[in-house]
Amino acid sequence: MGGEGSDGVVTRPLEGSARGQDAAATQTLVVCGVQLRPLRGAGSHGGLELGPPLQLFAEPPAPHDGQPAAPRRHYAPDPDNGFGSPVWDPHSSAVYILQGEAVLRLSGDDTVAVVAGDVHERGYVDGSGGVARFTVTEDMASDGVGALYVLDGGRIRKLQLPPGEAGAGQGSQALAAAGAGGALLGGGGAARDEVVVSTLPLQLPPRAQVRCLAFDSGSAGAGCGGSLIYATRSALYRLPLGATAAAAAPVLLAGAEEMGPGAVDGQGPDARFVDIRGLAVDGEGAVWVADVYDSGTAVRRVAVDGTVTTVIRVEGVCIWPAILPSGRLALCAADALRVLDLGLKPPPSCIAAPRSPAPAGPPPRTLPGDFGALLDRQPDDTADVTIVVGGRTFHVHRAVLSARSDYFRQRLGGGFADGGLQQLSLPDADPGAFALLLRFIYTGVVADIPAAQAQAVAELADRLLLPELCQLAVALVEASVSAGTVVGLLLWAEACGLAFSELLSRLKAWYVEHLEAVLEEAPDAVERLAEQRPGLMVELMRGCARASKRMRTC
Repeated sequence: MGGEGSDGVVTRPLEGSARGQDAAATQTLVVCGVQLRPLRGAGSHGGLELGPPLQLFAEPPAPHDGQPAAPRRHYAPDPDNGFGSPVWDPHSSAVYILQGEAVLRLSGDDTVAVVAGDVHERGYVDGSGGVARFTVTEDMASDGVGALYVLDGGRIRKLQLPPGEAGAGQGSQALAAAGAGGALLGGGGAARDEVVVSTLPLQLPPRAQVRCLAFDSGSAGAGCGGSLIYATRSALYRLPLGATAAAAAPVLLAGAEEMGPGAVDGQGPDARFVDIRGLAVDGEGAVWVADVYDSGTAVRRVAVDGTVTTVIRVEGVCIWPAILPSGRLALCAADALRVLDLGLKPPPSCIAAPRSPAPAGPPPRTLPGDFGALLDRQPDDTADVTIVVGGRTFHVHRAVLSARSDYFRQRLGGGFADGGLQQLSLPDADPGAFALLLRFIYTGVVADIPAAQAQAVAELADRLLLPELCQLAVALVEASVSAGTVVGLLLWAEACGLAFSELLSRLKAWYVEHLEAVLEEAPDAVERLAEQRPGLMVELMRGCARASKRMRTC
């Protein structure tokens, strides 16, 4: 979605849904400066549209001496301090937002109150919400059971919500704010405890600073209980939380504090990140990372066991990923909200409570799901074509392949000699790569391309005229570049021809930039390059000479 930048995305149950009433639904809000705008269509796979800004209201002061509550008045945010990093907190049924150096609560009736810090006043003070001060608030996460975690100038500050705040998000008519800290009033008028701010005693490696936060409520592979996920610039950590993990030390999930040669996929410390600029956790416990590099952003998936896979690369700087109720991934950019349909499982916070009573019957069917099931049922009596790939036979549907691929439309159409055949052969193709390609043809998505098959998938997708899949596979190939692999990738990309010319250009630039490391780690590969492609070697030497000349003149 172009036309307007964004500074965060959050999904909340609508107020009726949060109270267990009939109309279970969610509302996704996009932060646009000092506005919160609903994202229409966030729960489906259709078009998306930004709605008009919410009308926000200031929480009225507490009534005194039996006087009636003051009328609601509009909340006027400071135009010099935009909103940012919104999170949904199920414990209090409210959205929390950063503004300036304060934490704000957005109730279900769109009432806004400051619960900790001060919008304009900086400081570093732990304590109750009205007293606490923050230096540079940057990101926020909720554990869903009564605590928020705020990234503040590289430190992690914990905001313990009052035990009685469950239900606070139901509107200002049920509670009122007392002072800047927003202490809550019970039914009898006695002040409940305020939010309490403290600093986590987190020991970071030298020169490392926390950059962003997320929360994993307890995925199967992460052990019992929830974990705070936090990232420095180039490493990802898991910090177990809860009573049994009060003194737990952070565990490296993936990456390393020492910067590596670009983004490298792998497991745990073998993986490398360039510049982590946002995290999101899906419903399976996988962490989705926005990793910014020179010319764009790599969207990278970190499995529970720390395995890092680059899924796709997009142009420009895209940060603060968020998972929509539809399973699409939203990324915030300066001039747009980028949305990628990756078929993710949404986290529980994105899923509305079921209708009461929950309707019986199977879950809703989707077009990708139905076509994927059709493919999985093969062979059956519906398939009308077989394709033999490397000795493996695939039973497929002529109409589906013709509709999705120009290559198959030409091969299976009436204009070709084999148009009426019931069997085609691709003897020089890799059957594993073709299976992934077939899944993409039928469903429009492919969840994971193994790194070892990325080159074969890219070549086959280009050959069968599937540019979207080719781009996805090329991005995965490019993510594997290192001093030891760059020569092999250069030779491969040049042999693939015109369709891979952009990748070849980027690989040449990488080689020139990292020449010393390549010569040190892969001298045999450089000799092979000179023998097999002398023209390419000369071009790379010229590039190195130009780079050296620029450095001397700077």
